[in-house]
Amino acid sequence: MLEYFNNKLITVIDGKHTKEEILKIMVDLIGENSDALSNKEDFLENILNREKVGSTGIGLGIALPHARCENIKKIVVAVALLKEPINFNSLDGESVKLLVMVGAPKNQGAEYLSLVGTLMRTFRNKEARNTLLEASNQQELIEAIAELNK
Repeated sequence: MLEYFNNKLITVIDGKHTKEEILKIMVDLIGENSDALSNKEDFLENILNREKVGSTGIGLGIALPHARCENIKKIVVAVALLKEPINFNSLDGESVKLLVMVGAPKNQGAEYLSLVGTLMRTFRNKEARNTLLEASNQQELIEAIAELNK
Protein backbone atom coordinates (compact mmCIF):
# COMPACT_ATOMS: atom_id res chain seq x y z
CA MET A 1 0.00 0.00 0.00
CA LEU A 2 2.77 2.49 0.87
CA GLU A 3 4.09 2.43 -2.70
CA TYR A 4 1.16 4.67 -3.65
CA PHE A 5 2.09 7.41 -1.17
CA ASN A 6 4.27 10.36 -2.16
CA ASN A 7 5.43 12.96 0.40
CA LYS A 8 4.58 15.76 -2.06
CA LEU A 9 0.94 14.60 -1.92
CA ILE A 10 0.68 14.72 1.87
CA THR A 11 -0.41 18.05 3.31
CA VAL A 12 -1.95 19.89 6.22
CA ILE A 13 -4.73 22.34 5.35
CA ASP A 14 -5.26 25.35 7.61
CA GLY A 15 -8.38 27.45 7.84
CA LYS A 16 -12.08 26.85 7.48
CA HIS A 17 -13.19 25.34 4.17
CA THR A 18 -16.21 23.66 2.64
CA LYS A 19 -16.14 20.03 1.57
CA GLU A 20 -15.97 21.10 -2.10
CA GLU A 21 -13.07 23.50 -1.43
CA ILE A 22 -11.09 20.78 0.34
CA LEU A 23 -11.65 18.35 -2.53
CA LYS A 24 -10.49 20.99 -5.03
CA ILE A 25 -7.39 21.75 -2.94
CA MET A 26 -6.53 18.04 -2.94
CA VAL A 27 -7.08 17.63 -6.70
CA ASP A 28 -4.89 20.71 -7.28
CA LEU A 29 -2.21 19.18 -5.03
CA ILE A 30 -2.22 16.03 -7.17
CA GLY A 31 -2.16 18.06 -10.39
CA GLU A 32 0.79 20.18 -9.24
CA ASN A 33 2.89 17.43 -7.64
CA SER A 34 2.39 14.34 -9.75
CA ASP A 35 2.21 13.31 -13.38
CA ALA A 36 -0.88 11.13 -12.79
CA LEU A 37 -3.54 13.61 -13.99
CA SER A 38 -3.95 14.91 -17.50
CA ASN A 39 -7.14 16.85 -16.65
CA LYS A 40 -7.68 18.18 -13.11
CA GLU A 41 -11.17 19.51 -13.85
CA ASP A 42 -12.38 16.13 -15.09
CA PHE A 43 -10.97 14.34 -12.04
CA LEU A 44 -12.55 16.88 -9.68
CA GLU A 45 -15.88 16.42 -11.45
CA ASN A 46 -15.60 12.63 -11.03
CA ILE A 47 -14.78 13.06 -7.32
CA LEU A 48 -17.74 15.42 -6.80
CA ASN A 49 -20.08 13.09 -8.72
CA ARG A 50 -18.95 10.19 -6.50
CA GLU A 51 -19.84 12.28 -3.43
CA LYS A 52 -23.33 12.88 -4.85
CA VAL A 53 -23.87 9.11 -4.97
CA GLY A 54 -23.04 8.89 -1.27
CA SER A 55 -20.59 10.46 1.12
CA THR A 56 -17.14 8.92 1.28
CA GLY A 57 -16.92 9.99 4.92
CA ILE A 58 -16.27 6.54 6.38
CA GLY A 59 -16.58 7.65 9.99
CA LEU A 60 -14.23 8.11 12.92
CA GLY A 61 -13.01 11.43 11.49
CA ILE A 62 -11.88 10.03 8.14
CA ALA A 63 -13.04 10.45 4.53
CA LEU A 64 -11.87 8.43 1.55
CA PRO A 65 -12.92 10.36 -1.58
CA HIS A 66 -12.15 8.24 -4.60
CA ALA A 67 -12.89 7.92 -8.31
CA ARG A 68 -11.73 6.21 -11.44
CA CYS A 69 -11.55 8.27 -14.60
CA GLU A 70 -10.22 8.39 -18.13
CA ASN A 71 -7.71 11.19 -17.47
CA ILE A 72 -5.64 9.42 -14.82
CA LYS A 73 -2.49 7.64 -15.98
CA LYS A 74 -1.78 5.67 -12.79
CA ILE A 75 -3.17 5.17 -9.30
CA VAL A 76 -2.56 8.22 -7.16
CA VAL A 77 -3.13 8.88 -3.44
CA ALA A 78 -3.20 12.27 -1.69
CA VAL A 79 -3.58 12.81 2.05
CA ALA A 80 -4.76 15.93 3.85
CA LEU A 81 -4.99 16.59 7.56
CA LEU A 82 -7.47 19.38 8.30
CA LYS A 83 -6.75 21.85 11.08
CA GLU A 84 -10.49 22.70 11.00
CA PRO A 85 -12.56 19.48 10.74
CA ILE A 86 -15.46 19.66 8.27
CA ASN A 87 -18.89 18.12 7.92
CA PHE A 88 -18.59 15.40 5.30
CA ASN A 89 -22.01 13.82 5.88
CA SER A 90 -20.20 10.81 7.35
CA LEU A 91 -22.23 7.78 8.36
CA ASP A 92 -21.46 8.38 12.05
CA GLY A 93 -22.12 12.14 11.84
CA GLU A 94 -18.58 12.92 13.01
CA SER A 95 -16.65 15.77 11.36
CA VAL A 96 -13.76 14.76 9.12
CA LYS A 97 -10.18 15.64 10.02
CA LEU A 98 -8.29 13.32 7.64
CA LEU A 99 -8.94 12.83 3.93
CA VAL A 100 -7.27 10.22 1.77
CA MET A 101 -8.07 10.82 -1.91
CA VAL A 102 -7.60 7.95 -4.36
CA GLY A 103 -7.71 8.28 -8.12
CA ALA A 104 -7.24 5.49 -10.62
CA PRO A 105 -7.46 4.82 -14.35
CA LYS A 106 -10.66 3.14 -15.55
CA ASN A 107 -8.72 0.00 -16.50
CA GLN A 108 -7.23 -0.60 -13.03
CA GLY A 109 -10.44 -1.51 -11.23
CA ALA A 110 -9.14 -4.54 -9.31
CA GLU A 111 -5.99 -2.80 -8.06
CA TYR A 112 -8.03 0.31 -7.16
CA LEU A 113 -10.62 -1.68 -5.19
CA SER A 114 -7.88 -3.60 -3.42
CA LEU A 115 -6.17 -0.35 -2.36
CA VAL A 116 -9.44 1.23 -1.13
CA GLY A 117 -10.20 -1.97 0.83
CA THR A 118 -6.73 -1.98 2.39
CA LEU A 119 -7.12 1.67 3.40
CA MET A 120 -10.52 0.94 4.98
CA ARG A 121 -9.05 -1.94 7.00
CA THR A 122 -6.11 0.23 8.07
CA PHE A 123 -8.44 2.95 9.36
CA ARG A 124 -10.38 0.43 11.43
CA ASN A 125 -7.18 -0.06 13.46
CA LYS A 126 -7.61 2.40 16.33
CA GLU A 127 -3.88 2.84 16.98
CA ALA A 128 -3.04 3.53 13.31
CA ARG A 129 -6.03 5.84 12.93
CA ASN A 130 -5.22 7.84 16.07
CA THR A 131 -1.57 8.25 15.08
CA LEU A 132 -2.70 9.80 11.79
CA LEU A 133 -5.40 11.97 13.35
CA GLU A 134 -3.09 13.24 16.10
CA ALA A 135 -0.37 14.45 13.73
CA SER A 136 0.12 18.19 14.20
CA ASN A 137 2.12 18.98 11.07
CA GLN A 138 3.09 17.61 7.67
CA GLN A 139 6.25 15.85 8.93
CA GLU A 140 4.35 14.03 11.70
CA LEU A 141 1.70 13.00 9.16
CA ILE A 142 4.36 11.65 6.77
CA GLU A 143 5.95 9.71 9.64
CA ALA A 144 2.57 8.30 10.74
CA ILE A 145 1.85 7.11 7.18
CA ALA A 146 5.32 5.52 6.96
CA GLU A 147 4.46 3.49 10.09
CA LEU A 148 1.24 2.04 8.63
CA ASN A 149 2.83 -1.12 7.20
CA LYS A 150 5.04 -1.86 10.21
